[in-house]
Amino acid sequence: MSAPIDHADMRRAIAQALSKLASEAETMGEFLCMDPNVVTAHLDRLQDIDRISQSLRELSQLLIANDPNVALSQVRLGELQRQLTADWAP
Repeated sequence: MSAPIDHADMRRAIAQALSKLASEAETMGEFLCMDPNVVTAHLDRLQDIDRISQSLRELSQLLIANDPNVALSQVRLGELQRQLTADWAP
């Protein structure tokens, strides 16, 4: 039988996985941006990739924050901050 998983360790592992996904999405977006035809044809989607990458990084930081209220107030993406604030409101 395996040892029980510590909640803090699990959050750190999830945060690391989210951060890795953010880096991969960012790398993919940078690669796609090297082709001017892709940029011209798909600028909105490329911006979505960037927003997703930023959101993953923000969520990663929230998972490992000592004080979730302070961390939430420091979320730079307004849309994500509003969504999370609404989801956590009583």
